[in-house]
Amino acid sequence: MNGNIGEWSEIYIFLKLMYDRKVYAADKDMNKINDVFLSIIKIIREEFKNQVYEYYTGDSIKIHLNDTDTGLDIPAREFRENKDKLFNLMLTNASGTFGSSDIERFLGSIYITKLKAPAFNKNEFFGGTQDITMSVNDYKSGIISTVGFSCKSDFGGRATLFNASKDNTNFIYEITGAINDSVMDNVNSLFIIRGGSPKTAIQDRIRLLKETGCDLKFVSPCTQAAERNLVLSGGNELPVIVGNALKHYYWDNVAPISNVLEYIIESNPAKYNFDDTESIYKRKFSDLLYNMFTGMRLGKSWDGRSNVNGGYIVMKNNGDVLAYHSCIADEFKDFLLNKLAFETPSASRHDFMQIYKEQNKYYMKLNLQVRFI
Repeated sequence: MNGNIGEWSEIYIFLKLMYDRKVYAADKDMNKINDVFLSIIKIIREEFKNQVYEYYTGDSIKIHLNDTDTGLDIPAREFRENKDKLFNLMLTNASGTFGSSDIERFLGSIYITKLKAPAFNKNEFFGGTQDITMSVNDYKSGIISTVGFSCKSDFGGRATLFNASKDNTNFIYEITGAINDSVMDNVNSLFIIRGGSPKTAIQDRIRLLKETGCDLKFVSPCTQAAERNLVLSGGNELPVIVGNALKHYYWDNVAPISNVLEYIIESNPAKYNFDDTESIYKRKFSDLLYNMFTGMRLGKSWDGRSNVNGGYIVMKNNGDVLAYHSCIADEFKDFLLNKLAFETPSASRHDFMQIYKEQNKYYMKLNLQVRFI
C-alpha cells in the first residue's frame, strides 16, 4: 500500500477524525475556531460497489458493513497511534511514494485496502469527487446530516480549484495599438525549448506586444455557456470583471487573486458609479470562487445551485485537521480570496496566446485556471 503525500493525507484525516470525534472550523487564515465544530457520528467508506462500511466514533470504534455490525470493537487509541506513525512518515517523505507495513496491517484489520476510496453517494465537485463522507451533528442546530468533504494537505502540491479547458475557459481580447501582420508573425514565432520540445513563450510574447506598443482589450468569453454562467454567478458585468482580471494576470504578471482584486477595485472595469466599490468587487470575486468550488464550470449550463453539502477539509503541516463548511461560508470565501492565484496552463494544449486575424482586426485568447497558493 504505497502512495504519495496527498493520497496518504486522506488516510491521516480519516484516522485523526475518528479519534477526535469532531472537526473544527477554520478562519480565513486557516486557524482553528475553538467554538465552531461538527461532531462526527460516523465516517462512511465504499471502496467497492455495494460494500458500504460505517465507522462509528467512540472510545471503541464499531464498524458496520451494509448496516450489519461486523463485531469488531477497536480501541480508539489504536487510531491515534497509527495516525501518529503516519504523520512521522509524512514528515520524512516529502516527495515520492512511501508505505508502512505496520499501518497497512492496521488498515487491513479495519477493512481499508485502498488509500483513496470513491466517495459514498459521490457528487461531482472540487477535486472531481468528495474525498470523505461523514454523518455529523451540527453544532448550531443539532441537526444530524450526511455531508461530503474534499480533502487537501499542506504537505502535498498545490491543488487546482478551477481547471482549464480548450474552449470553455478561453477569453477573447482584441489587440489594439501598433499591431500589423509583421508583429503578429513575430509574436506567433516565439517558442522556447523545454523538456526536449517547443513550448509557447508566453511572457516573451507579452513582452514583445508591449515593446511594439500594443495593448489588449477584452471582448468576451469564447463560449456562450461560459458567459451565461458568469452572468448567473455575478451579474451582467462579471464577464467584463473576470476578463480584465485575467488580462492583468498575463499582462502584468500578477497572480494572487488578492492582488488582482486590488487592481480591479482601483481600475473599476464595471464602471460602478459609487464612492466605495471595494465591497462590491470583493463580493463578486468571493462569490465566483465559491461557486467554482461548489460545482460551477464554464463548459455546461449551470443552475446556480451548490453541489457541495459539506465543504473542504485541510490537513495542516503541524498535523491539525480543520474544515470549511457551509455554516461558515463567509470565512471560507475569505480563505479562497487569500489562498488562490491565477495559473497558466499549457498554451498549445488549450489553444491560446496565438494572434489571429478576423476582418482586419487582430485577436488573442487568454485562458483561465485557478490554483491554491
